[in-house]
Amino acid sequence: MANLNQKYLFIFITVFLLLLSLSQSYGLSSQTDVSNERIKIASFNIQVFGKSKASKPNVIKVLAAITTEFDMVAIQEIRDKTGIAVKILRLAIESLGKDYKYIIGPRLGRTKSREQYLYIYDTRTIEMIGSYTHNDISDEFHRQPFVAYFKARNGNFDFLLINIHTDPDEATKEIRALPKVITYAQELFGEDDIILLGDFNSDCGYFEESTYEIIFPADKYGWLIKNNEDTTVKGTNCTYDRIVITASANEDYAGSSSVYVFDAAFDLTEKQASKVSDHYPVWAEFYIDKDND
Repeated sequence: MANLNQKYLFIFITVFLLLLSLSQSYGLSSQTDVSNERIKIASFNIQVFGKSKASKPNVIKVLAAITTEFDMVAIQEIRDKTGIAVKILRLAIESLGKDYKYIIGPRLGRTKSREQYLYIYDTRTIEMIGSYTHNDISDEFHRQPFVAYFKARNGNFDFLLINIHTDPDEATKEIRALPKVITYAQELFGEDDIILLGDFNSDCGYFEESTYEIIFPADKYGWLIKNNEDTTVKGTNCTYDRIVITASANEDYAGSSSVYVFDAAFDLTEKQASKVSDHYPVWAEFYIDKDND
């Protein structure tokens, strides 16, 4: 066990030192740019994020740069029982001169391939209030949603985030169960502003997009990432990743949401981008001072 821990420590230190040297050569900025009026919240399936991916400096520096484009990122598909991958990501962010904290959920799944959800956020703009993993007493989810309560540090906007990665083979069933998760979270915290986000697997044979308005009717929800968006890096044209808000959060929504095409942003080839993830992040922008509930 001692040798194993020394191996992880060696990886940890080596990657950090390489990141320090790369931060300038790749033009990553350490300038602070804190908006006083809006925050950007994103969702990102990093695709099997573990020790192997975290030990690649060229990959982790892109992941750090992507993360710092947003005030908050909900991350799916962390597969690392050692916990070192997330620590390396946070160190990479610190090497850019940014201070981000994170909260990570338990390892979840019905097979040996367990995953964790993560929220990582800019401490200058976001503060955390509380969190829990959804109590899935009906066994409807392969990976139970991870719920967290946050507040904009410089405004009055407080909100609940619900992070989900559905099982592709049961995406329709799990998506249909999400309104119940929303209702329970609202009642538990007494907070109506919900942002449901994650990898829904909500397209390309896993889910019929035309049915989303039945599950999330327009008078109760806003479906911010539209069906014509492509959230996959290569090979397919699918809208797997989504952001859904409750009607009460409409007053806080700033009207901007999209897919963050990071290969274009960082001038990566398709091969280079695919080493980062097979998904693009999706994001939405919110006012911090228009919350009336």
